[in-house]
Amino acid sequence: MLDVLRKRKRSWVIVFLVGIIVVVFALWGVGSYINDPRGASVATINGEALTPREFELHYQRLLENYRNVFRDALTEEMIRNLNLRGAVLEDLIQKRLLLQEAGRLGMLVSDEELTNAIARIPVFQVNGRFSKDRYLQALRSNRLIPGQFEAEQREQLTIQRLYAIVQDGVQVTEREIKDRYRFERESLNLAFIRLAADHFLGEVEVAPEEVKSYYERNRESLKEPLRVQVEYLTYLFEHSVFKVEVSQAEIEDYYKVNKETKFRQPRAARLRHIFLRVPEQAEREQKELIRQKAQSVLREVRSGKDFAQLAKEFSEEAGAAQGGDIGWLTQGQMLPALDRVAFGLKQGEISDLLESPLGIHILRVEETREEKTKSLKEATAEIVRAIKVEKGMREAGKAVDEDRAKALSGADFSALAQARGIPSRVSPWFSRSEGVPEVGPVEGFIKTALGLGAKELGPVVEGPKAYYLLRSKGRREPSIPSLEAVRPQIEKMLRETKAFELGLQKAKALLEQLRKEKDPGRLAHQHGLRLEETGRFRRGASEIPKIGALQEVRPAALPLSRYQPIAQRIYTQGSAAFVLALKDSEEADMALFPKEEQRLRGELLTEKRQRALEKFLEALKAKARIEISPEYLEQR
Repeated sequence: MLDVLRKRKRSWVIVFLVGIIVVVFALWGVGSYINDPRGASVATINGEALTPREFELHYQRLLENYRNVFRDALTEEMIRNLNLRGAVLEDLIQKRLLLQEAGRLGMLVSDEELTNAIARIPVFQVNGRFSKDRYLQALRSNRLIPGQFEAEQREQLTIQRLYAIVQDGVQVTEREIKDRYRFERESLNLAFIRLAADHFLGEVEVAPEEVKSYYERNRESLKEPLRVQVEYLTYLFEHSVFKVEVSQAEIEDYYKVNKETKFRQPRAARLRHIFLRVPEQAEREQKELIRQKAQSVLREVRSGKDFAQLAKEFSEEAGAAQGGDIGWLTQGQMLPALDRVAFGLKQGEISDLLESPLGIHILRVEETREEKTKSLKEATAEIVRAIKVEKGMREAGKAVDEDRAKALSGADFSALAQARGIPSRVSPWFSRSEGVPEVGPVEGFIKTALGLGAKELGPVVEGPKAYYLLRSKGRREPSIPSLEAVRPQIEKMLRETKAFELGLQKAKALLEQLRKEKDPGRLAHQHGLRLEETGRFRRGASEIPKIGALQEVRPAALPLSRYQPIAQRIYTQGSAAFVLALKDSEEADMALFPKEEQRLRGELLTEKRQRALEKFLEALKAKARIEISPEYLEQR
């Protein structure tokens, strides 16, 4: 059955079923009913195997969430940097451990409890009541038998019951709530001296011997990656859409099946996005330069300059040409750090700088839309297109299979393209991290291309919008560039590193003097430096005004108080070092506590329950026998 899911994942019927599974198994996804005939395993947990098929299904779903945000800007390098495979593996291992522990404790879910839980799932209901016919129709149309689906639902109920046992004993005291309130509401004003690396570039030198030494020590990290060039044909699923007819009965059936999962529109926001990519191997100095650039762009946005125009000039994602417009997104479609901020902004508001593993982001909310369910009339055009694309996919599949057979018999790609009325393209030379712009981040395309020998014809590759047929035109094996080719970038990096280290040394000397003299203003004047103030900010803030996010500690954990007003160490942000001292502070106004008490109680309870679950899982892992197949986590 899962083989059908993988081969036909764009079918609207399959989308419907996956919608059910997402609703029912929001935390863990599809589970143990998947059997892999190959007998291989990604991992074993106390002797129980995790199959490649189960792993891949979860991985592809998570990957799709990231593609919703970054679209064509999501490169293979970014995917590796996020370690999505590792995250999926961790989640699946946790699920197995929880089920095994529940079994050890003898926790059972009765048939009556299972029946009631399934009956409450909206997609199985008609007019608010469970419909056995609707339930069986949904499973039957996807080649699932009730026993398979019900076994997975029983597992999820078991996990929920185990969670309840762990969490029920967690409590929050009044003192904890008040301490959190005082902590959040206390405001600080810091005096600081900034020593930026740029100020010391003229005081450092890089000798030729240092460049050569760095080159010899880091030859492997400087290596140019494998690059390939391919000729390829694209069989768009929409290519045959104009030939397809869709009946009214098909439209109505599609709407009935997908009303709750597809046409119920959750709260959404239309966003614009400015994105500055931070390379995976970027040095500290390079990251700081990118952050300074982002801060400059944010200042321009907030000064009233057109966001769309700035996105066109500075953004490094696919929507830059459209002024950074990434369209409508619903809660949960973006990376968590972006999602929380985006849906906390009002129409027209702009975010602060947001950092993710991929780079730095600035968001603007263009419009917001409250939750609603589309009527059949409103959904008809979308339904017709979805059914046509599904049928077009089948036609494209037939065409690519026929053409591959002809290519194996010696047919030329240009002749095949001409006969089909589709283009024959030759890619630029590309590596795993670069990909092909016209194709986008189609993992199968890149993986297949990199694995082809000279003039070899590849297998059919399926992407989200098309099938691809490709043949190798050339390979450039990995090579180490000459010293002269990389000398300028090595010199620049070494000079910036030395300047930062010099600034750090001077900052430490200033701090020692400040501890003795206790007067930041006098210290700054003596050394011809500028003393700045942050202005008031709350300890709970993610960044410090005029400084940003410190690399060593969050503002909440800064060990500064009226009893210890001078920092005991130097802090850094990007390529700058900071000498910090507390200028003044203001305690929380307890008169406002009653208004915040309920919110804080809920937040603290959620946090403590989460910590209890984490400790519980850590204990399960500590005593478990977990064996992982390392090669399966490689980007294949």
